[in-house]
Amino acid sequence: MKRNTFVVIAAVLGSVVSCDTLDDFIGNPGDNGDKEVNFNYRSTIQVGGEGASEISAFCSKTHKLFVVNVEINEISVFDISDVDAPQKLNSITLDGGAPNSVAVSQGKLAVAIEGTVKQDPGTIAVYNTADHSWLGSYPTGALPDMVTFSPNGNYIVSANEGEPNDDYTVDPRGSVTIVTLSNGNISTLYFDAFNGDEAILENQGFRVFGPNANLAMDVEPEYIAISDDSQTAWVALQENNGLAKVDLTTKRITDIYPLGFKDYGEVGNGIDPSNKDDKTVLRNVPVFGMYQPDGITYLEVGGIGYVVSANEGDSREYEGTPGYVGEERIKDIVLDPTAFPDADELQENGNLGRLKIALSEGDPDGDGDYDRLYSYGARSFSIWSGNGQLVYDSGN
Repeated sequence: MKRNTFVVIAAVLGSVVSCDTLDDFIGNPGDNGDKEVNFNYRSTIQVGGEGASEISAFCSKTHKLFVVNVEINEISVFDISDVDAPQKLNSITLDGGAPNSVAVSQGKLAVAIEGTVKQDPGTIAVYNTADHSWLGSYPTGALPDMVTFSPNGNYIVSANEGEPNDDYTVDPRGSVTIVTLSNGNISTLYFDAFNGDEAILENQGFRVFGPNANLAMDVEPEYIAISDDSQTAWVALQENNGLAKVDLTTKRITDIYPLGFKDYGEVGNGIDPSNKDDKTVLRNVPVFGMYQPDGITYLEVGGIGYVVSANEGDSREYEGTPGYVGEERIKDIVLDPTAFPDADELQENGNLGRLKIALSEGDPDGDGDYDRLYSYGARSFSIWSGNGQLVYDSGN
């Protein structure tokens, strides 16, 4: 069934005070009226059917909203000078593959466009936001999924996810493309230098699990956050449960940070693991959560930079031949009788039976039963230091 897709415009009222420390930022957000933020609905823009309006970007110079519309392979454009009466303008029609992301800076619109074959290199196309004229295109790695400008407007950076085909027989390397606008230089960075570190990273909570894939093939860059000084980028490696750090000045991936796991058995880390127990209760269970950040952003508090992540979690499911399915409900797997002497009880629908876990983790001896259980996404947002250390987690 098709579903209509639209953009909601809301006015943001109130303000957020500046904070000297991260504790000030995250502690007692309701203790000061100046920290309140309210949203006031203004209007809705009907963009199209299923797949339209997934990503949008606003240009303050032209008061235009640019919206990814994969339904008809275009960037839909709306004038929202009057937010109560948005006006549709001429769209930007795209050639080749589908658009995945848009970003705006200093009168320029960047569009991430995947190849006609998703496993082939993609493109960043740049347009003038005033007259929609084409300013240039730059090749990227496979499947540019998110694009952004550096705060100073000097760089365009894309996260190239490099997803495999449906059969999981072609798995391109994940990558990050950096475009230097002053000279048109293009640098696409791959993760091959970390292949030799795979075992060390996995022991720290990083995941490399695709069929016949090394680390460089398995990483799937999802999202990018850039420091205020435009020198450093952090890249969410969602399925891999990690962050990567990129030096934008030297055009080099400098670090991969495994994010580890959240123990739902610890006090304060409870979850509600079942939708069949007729209860809404958080409780401690013998399961570990992978953080798996999707969207991330950069935050500076008291002169110290942090990365904030929305921990969505994501599995892989490719139903071709041979394909790959990476998840299963706990009720449908075999639990190790020593690790889980109460397996029958745990696998009931009203207990853990409905919870999906990653099949690639939890069976270190390879005997077909699971000694530990790892679920998708830590059901929280988190704040990380610039070197990938967990500073704050919102809980569940």
